[in-house]
Amino acid sequence: MIQFSSINPNSTFAELLELERKEFALYQHHDFLDYQKQRLAFLEKHLDSASVKALHDYVKANRPKIAVFAGSFSPFHKGHYNVLQKAEKLFDKVIIAFGKNPAKDVHTWPVPKTISNRQITSYNSLLTDHIESFGYDVTVVRGLRNSTDFQYEQNQYRYIQELKPDIKIINIFCDKEFEHISSSGIRTLEKYNKHQNYLLD
Repeated sequence: MIQFSSINPNSTFAELLELERKEFALYQHHDFLDYQKQRLAFLEKHLDSASVKALHDYVKANRPKIAVFAGSFSPFHKGHYNVLQKAEKLFDKVIIAFGKNPAKDVHTWPVPKTISNRQITSYNSLLTDHIESFGYDVTVVRGLRNSTDFQYEQNQYRYIQELKPDIKIINIFCDKEFEHISSSGIRTLEKYNKHQNYLLD
């Protein structure tokens, strides 16, 4: 159960809208539909206020821009975080989806505390099936380090397009200082205990 901040019924709609943006950001770890349902139930207790009723109608109709940052993330490192931060400037919310890649090591890494306040999901199905399960429109974010990554993602995009023609995907390049970091490189360095500098806390 989400514990929302109390509402002053004498607040203007503009003040309540600013509060709503803060609440939505605070509860990023909740799925949008769950958040919306609980938020509407909370606001329905204060509908005698015209400004709260206006906020209720806004929350009910609002469709925030939501992205899904998908990858095997084995592990989720500083390069991934750099891409995530860029994506969060473009979208109202970014879900981090950990996918199981059968071609990669099964070794499980802990989710860094740095990203634990976001909504995190996992899947071992096709990415297209996973995003269908949300029940609302999302844009898929893919992180790139260089032109080699771009060529790989372009090829994957063709497969995904055939499975889900209406899918929306954007590619985001990491900053230059992170372009050499890869999960496979970190896994190699781990064998020599030289990997810590590339991981998030």
